Amino acid sequence: MLPGDPLRSYLLFITVILATSSRGACLCRQEQSDALLRLKGSFRFDDSFSSVTCDGTSGYVTALNLSNYLCISGNLSSSDIFKLTSLRSLSFAFNNFDASPWPTPGFEQLTHLEYLDLSYSGLSGDLHIENGPLSKLVTLNLSGLHLQYLSLEALIDNLGSLQELQLGDAHISVTPSDLTHASSTDTPSALKELTMGSSITNNNLDTVFTNLLFSSKLANLVSLFLYGVDLKNMSLHTLIDSLRNLQELYIAYVNISVSPEDMSHASSTNTTLGLKVLSMGICMITGGHFDTALVTNIQFRSMLANLVTLDLFGFDLKNLSLHALIGSFGNLKDLYLEDVSISVIPTDLAHASSTNTTSGLKELTMQWCTITGGHFAAVLTKLPFLSKLVLDGTKFSGPVPLPERFSECSSLTVLSLQSCGLTGTFPSWIFHNKSLISLDASSNDNLCGELLEFTMASTLQILILSGTRFGGKMPESIGNLRNLKELDLSNCQFHGLIPPFTQWPMILSIDLSGNNLTGSLPSEGYFALHNLTTVTLSNNSVSGVIPASLFSLPSLESLNLSHNSFTGNFLLHPDISSNLRKTDLSNNKLQGPIPKLLSELVGIYWLDLSSNNFTGTMNLSFVKNYGVLYYLSLSYNKLSVVEEKGNQSYVVYPNIYELNLASCNLSSVPKFLMHQTRIHDLDLCNNNIAGRIPDWIWRTGGSFGSSLNLSHNLFSSVATNLSYISFSDLDIHSNNIEGALPLPPLQTSQLDYSNNHFNSSVTLEFWSHISSAISLSLANNSITGEVPHSICDATNIEILDLSFNNFSGLIPACLLKLNKRLEILNLKGNNFHGSLPQDIHVECALQVLDLNGNRLEGKLPLSMINCQMLQVLDVGNNLIMDTFPEWLGVLPLLKVLVLHSNRFHGSIGPIDDSYGMKKLQVLDLSSNSFNGSIPERFLTQFQAMMVVSSGSHPYYKESVTVTLKGQETTLVQILSVFMALDLSNNNFEGIIPNEISDLKSSQGAQPV
Repeated sequence: MLPGDPLRSYLLFITVILATSSRGACLCRQEQSDALLRLKGSFRFDDSFSSVTCDGTSGYVTALNLSNYLCISGNLSSSDIFKLTSLRSLSFAFNNFDASPWPTPGFEQLTHLEYLDLSYSGLSGDLHIENGPLSKLVTLNLSGLHLQYLSLEALIDNLGSLQELQLGDAHISVTPSDLTHASSTDTPSALKELTMGSSITNNNLDTVFTNLLFSSKLANLVSLFLYGVDLKNMSLHTLIDSLRNLQELYIAYVNISVSPEDMSHASSTNTTLGLKVLSMGICMITGGHFDTALVTNIQFRSMLANLVTLDLFGFDLKNLSLHALIGSFGNLKDLYLEDVSISVIPTDLAHASSTNTTSGLKELTMQWCTITGGHFAAVLTKLPFLSKLVLDGTKFSGPVPLPERFSECSSLTVLSLQSCGLTGTFPSWIFHNKSLISLDASSNDNLCGELLEFTMASTLQILILSGTRFGGKMPESIGNLRNLKELDLSNCQFHGLIPPFTQWPMILSIDLSGNNLTGSLPSEGYFALHNLTTVTLSNNSVSGVIPASLFSLPSLESLNLSHNSFTGNFLLHPDISSNLRKTDLSNNKLQGPIPKLLSELVGIYWLDLSSNNFTGTMNLSFVKNYGVLYYLSLSYNKLSVVEEKGNQSYVVYPNIYELNLASCNLSSVPKFLMHQTRIHDLDLCNNNIAGRIPDWIWRTGGSFGSSLNLSHNLFSSVATNLSYISFSDLDIHSNNIEGALPLPPLQTSQLDYSNNHFNSSVTLEFWSHISSAISLSLANNSITGEVPHSICDATNIEILDLSFNNFSGLIPACLLKLNKRLEILNLKGNNFHGSLPQDIHVECALQVLDLNGNRLEGKLPLSMINCQMLQVLDVGNNLIMDTFPEWLGVLPLLKVLVLHSNRFHGSIGPIDDSYGMKKLQVLDLSSNSFNGSIPERFLTQFQAMMVVSSGSHPYYKESVTVTLKGQETTLVQILSVFMALDLSNNNFEGIIPNEISDLKSSQGAQPV
């Protein structure tokens, strides 16, 4: 490019927006372009979009915008910016400039500026902008800056045209002149909008603000927003009364007084002011009670007489009635209460208008409020013009709080009752309200109801009933809702045919998941659904084929058809939607090959085709066209997943956050993973991958908390030190790995090395790495040595499975004494000896305790009664010498008790009624020395054994070994259906009670 070429102005890698005149487009003047280029050279850019506007006649730069998170760094030491003296608009907002001294002279040279935005730009120091000749400045934004000695009063005085001043999140050190009445005049400024969310270093903002009020500098304010400031020496009455033109007042996290005593400067009459909007949130109120001041202070009420909108957040108004609050402000149209405690007990309203028996309130929003007394429905009878009622999160713990006569309210358009704790039956008349546009009663677990017949005249646009007990047959008339835009009936109890949503021309979002809907999807009619973005039909019983045209909806972004019974081939329409971001077809019965057109889904970030019957070969190269792939799952099909050869192509694969290729007939770890560094979850289990686990795979994890599952493969070796990998959840169980135990990752969360051929002892360093673990399994190896007391440092552990190894020594007493989170402890099939730990934590959380097949002695610990969640207790095949532990009957959930082959002795009855064992399904007392007769009551206590849920732990399958007809049998996760009673090989005598015949469900009753 030649010197002097006017196109040089483009080298700022900006988009130049040119102002046009009657003579057409014109570029910036040469000297202006040169200044811009030099300015660019003084900055450091990451990536940018900016704009320059030049006057179409003169060619001078009039606007420069370098805002919007451009990540520009550097400093403003260059004087070139200030050579653009014709600038009327300048923005450096949201950048990262060096906190260096402000240039002198600086912004005061830009005398034509009308708009200046320096917010969150990183600039700081002593800004002398208030002393400069910026008399034309209308808008100034200094939010988020660290400023020294900013004179607010001088700023307002000298910038005579300033109408909008924003100081949100600004750190300001005020000058001494601001603490006295520095100005000799009381001339009001032109300022109309003021935002202050400041941090004043010497805590004198209330003094500064009072001075500004006394000197009438803020008399023309129309809008005032105060955030996080301390005005403890100022009264709210004073603030409002001093700003006679104020229409909007927003106060949040402010310390302020509501004392009416200091009103000497205020009007002596009850003058009605123009304030229309008052918003106050989480304020520290001093000098009085805000709830009573709102409605009982006549002078304060008169100031607020013209209020149209009142917004209160985080106040305790328990001494105030909602009736009184509404009745005190006759012009109120919108009332917003959030996280407020208030009563709804009717009052005599003596202080309110005597003529207003009803209110003109149009919108009432009460979110996450606490109703302290009274009946909320009574309030609504006085609100005939109410069009919007939002009660989300306000707990009523009873029927829907709407009066029957409220059904006559023809103005109601929006009703939201989300998470209100509602019970009973939803009033059906609400569906007949002809003006109703939006209804949301979601997340009320015990709210029942049915959908009525809908007519073509319905105006309903939004219907959300998710997470309730609404149910019954899905009415065909739901198709009459021609205005429907959002339908969410997820996790309800509907059945019948799935509605053909092609009949809703305006529909945006459909969620019918978690019901029992049947039928099939319509084969055509989708091209008319121009606005549909989300379809969620998961967890139903919908069958048939998936129409290919469904994927061609122009606005479709998310499609979830998982956990249904769809069959046939997965077909895609050639005109596939470019907006599709998420597709989940998992857990169906789809078959055939995966379509090649899948590679055309260039905008997809979530794709789940797992758990179907897809066949053929799937080349992973189909994802190369994708930008960012958050989730990809091809697991559990009949596919053979392969990848293209050649390392050169792997670099173009998108970054993947979660990849599931379980049961994909892989014979090696896909090599494209070598170029992945941000994977959070990687599942390659149930494949045929042999050899050494590649060392590079440990570098694919993106951050702490990542998960890697390589289980059920044919791996034979692994690196011995995995300390510094980012996978905190590591599963390599069920392989052929030999040798020493690999040192696990630091801060391990879940670790499974079980079902391999490890044959070393466990080092102390190993135990130190699992101090943060919640799950550890080393089962079914040949590990030797003792378990040290340092295992007790793992205070968060919930599952510990060391079964079927060669561990020896004592069971660390602290394991049961100190740990209150341990749910499953399995030490079965080892060589532990000595007595059982006798001191168990009072908050014991154990559900499964399996110590079978060791050499343990002594007695069962009585402190086991602390384990109120215990379901399985197996101490079979040990050397325990004790009597029958009838006291275990106090454990309400105990299902399995195995004492087989120990040295238990004595009788087993009679049993006190307080010891029931009513949940017991498996009882094995065989091969001990029990004697005496078998009490009748001993057997009758098992009559409720069938009323049991499996309750298996998500990370563990309960197993227990019992003896059936002389053969030891291991039961795995069949506790809800298996019943066994074995009293054999003892010294019982007498008659076998007839009650044993009542145990009809017992599959292994062996009494003697």
